[in-house]
Amino acid sequence: QRTIMSKNYARQSHGQLRPRSRTLTSVHENILNDIVYPTRIVGKRTRVRDGNNKTLKVYLDPADMKDVDYKLKTFSAVYKALTNKQTEFIFPIQE
Repeated sequence: QRTIMSKNYARQSHGQLRPRSRTLTSVHENILNDIVYPTRIVGKRTRVRDGNNKTLKVYLDPADMKDVDYKLKTFSAVYKALTNKQTEFIFPIQE
């Protein structure tokens, strides 16, 4: 289970900061890694289009292309449902 704590998080004893593993970015990264588990993420890019539309492009390990190729749309739908972020899962072009 992943828990996101707000920036205004304060503990009972003063001086303790919010753990890095409880930040929004960290939780979303871990969710992404859990969704694509059998394969590895080899790269990520954020594309910003007109109208401030952001799309996260996630590049997966091409060695697992045969095992994971048919699941890419499912990965995107699950990540969108959990984090409300537009995501495109692709394999890098091999030259």
